[in-house]
Formats: sequence, C-alpha cells, structure tokens
Amino acid sequence: MNKHNVVICPACGSQRVSRSEYENSNQLTLGSKFSFKEVLYTCNTCGEEGDFFAETDKNYLAAQKAAQLNLIKKILEDLHSNGISMALIERVFELPPRTLTRWKNGDFSSSALSLLRIIFTYPWIIEVAENKFEKNISCSAILTAAAQEIKDQQINMVFYSKKSNSTSTTVVNDIHQPIKKPPTSL
Repeated sequence: MNKHNVVICPACGSQRVSRSEYENSNQLTLGSKFSFKEVLYTCNTCGEEGDFFAETDKNYLAAQKAAQLNLIKKILEDLHSNGISMALIERVFELPPRTLTRWKNGDFSSSALSLLRIIFTYPWIIEVAENKFEKNISCSAILTAAAQEIKDQQINMVFYSKKSNSTSTTVVNDIHQPIKKPPTSL
C-alpha cells in the first residue's frame, strides 16, 4: 500500500488489485481450535496472488497467542483444582517467584507453554522435580505412572457381549481425563 492506501501489485505495478478474506482455523497442541482471517490479494492485470502485506501472519499470531493464553489459564486452573499450587511448581522447577502469575497474565514464551504441557500430561514429573530429578525417584514415578495407565486402559477396553447370535459392543468413554495429583502428597 502506498501513502494513499492504494494497493499496488508488486509484480507489475498495477493498481487493479482486489482483496479477499477467508476464515481459517488451526488447533493448539492440547488446546482448543482457534480462528484467524487469511488475506489474499489478487492482481487483476497480471494474476499475481499473495498476502502482499503479511496480514495473515499477523492475524494468525494474534489468534494463536490468545489461544495459548487460554490454554495456560486452563492448565493452571486444573493444577489448582487438583491441589497443586503455583508456588509449588515454581519451587520444584526452580522458577523465580510469581513466574506462573506472569505467564497467566500473558507474559509467556513457547518454553513456558511447553513446560506446562509436560506438567499437564505427566503430572508425576512434579514429584520427580521435587526430588531433584533423582534417578531412583524418576524410575519409580515412570513405572507407577505406566502401571496406572495399563490399569486405566484395561478399564477402557472394548467389552463384547453376545446377545442372541449377535455381538454388541460397549465402549467405555476413553477421553482425556483432567490431571491427577502426583503419587505422593505435595
């Protein structure tokens, strides 16, 4: 765009450029789906197409950041509802005080989000961190978590029952359960 808000084709210099917007979406890992506007400019003279001003990138990044912030808040709320305090996480992972509060308020990095995803997916890692990642504790926590997962999978297996020459299948819901407290008291 020039100073008069006229779009000029970067390929041929024509001002005969049309703008289209499309709604698109993406999914965060462990998070919800988020939507953003995809922008496409088309030169009606030479046929050149593209997002000439990187508007789609800006829209995507803003929507992604909002979805990530919502995910951080959800994970921290789930931790709190399971009796795991932000102060405990900061202490065992040797984070500066009020770090999680800053994350919850939008001041976070991709590393911060990754750490919270790990804690959410493997809550027993808190016990491991609390014990300074000692190898015996780590192995014990992994084995305990694996045994629990096997037990949970047996509960969620498909059960077959025969009813008058036909087989009916009942599936117990196999959904991602909220995080559980680590095996030891914190």
